[in-house]
Amino acid sequence: MKFSKTSTQHGIGLVGFLLVLTAFGILGMVALKALPAYMEYFSIQSTVNRIAHDPVLQNDSDIRKAFDRQMDVDSIHEVTGRDLEISGGVVAMRYQKKIPLTDTMTLLIDFDATSKP
Repeated sequence: MKFSKTSTQHGIGLVGFLLVLTAFGILGMVALKALPAYMEYFSIQSTVNRIAHDPVLQNDSDIRKAFDRQMDVDSIHEVTGRDLEISGGVVAMRYQKKIPLTDTMTLLIDFDATSKP
C-alpha cells in the first residue's frame, strides 16, 4: 500500500508566529524608548559641529556659553557646556544615557559627539 502526499505544509505555525511577534514587540519597545535619546544626541552633535566652526567664538568660555544657549533653545538638560571637551579646535561631548526598559532592565548607551574637522 502506497501513501502519497497530497499536500505539503507551507509557512510557520501558530507558535512560531507568536515567537516572531514577541521578538518584534521587544525590539520595537527598545527602539521606541531609545528614539528620544538618539534625537537628543543628533541635536547635540549638530550644535557641537556648529559652535566648533563658528569664527566669532574665540575662547573656551564663549564656546561653552554658546553651547548652553543652544541647549536651552532645544530644551536639553542632560548635558551642559561644562561637559564639553575643547582642545586644538576640536569640540567633543561624551556622555552616557540610561534608559529604563522594565523594573529590572536598563539600556545604557554611550554617546560621543565630536566636531568634524
